Amino acid sequence: MASAPLLTVHGNVFFRERVAVRPGVIATVKLVDTEGEVLAATAIDAPGVPAEFSLHVDPEFVADPEALLIWAVLRTEAGIWGTTELVPLTSGSTEVLVTKIDD
Repeated sequence: MASAPLLTVHGNVFFRERVAVRPGVIATVKLVDTEGEVLAATAIDAPGVPAEFSLHVDPEFVADPEALLIWAVLRTEAGIWGTTELVPLTSGSTEVLVTKIDD
């Protein structure tokens, strides 16, 4: 029995402030459903912004592919940026704007 191909989500995490991102910055990105269930997650090195991410999930765990959301946080020496609201997926690449949430 062949399994279904993985559902793959691509995107970029970015912020609008002019802040240099130094080596060692980590971006954490989670794919969640409307119930808040985490379906996939990744922590990536983000040597610059925008930081590209890819998430993979077994489609068997996805009740409604049209209702998936992204949560993200970016930790830097200059503070922490994160999503203040869950970001709906878009066709193609999802752009995830994070805003400063901590100094």
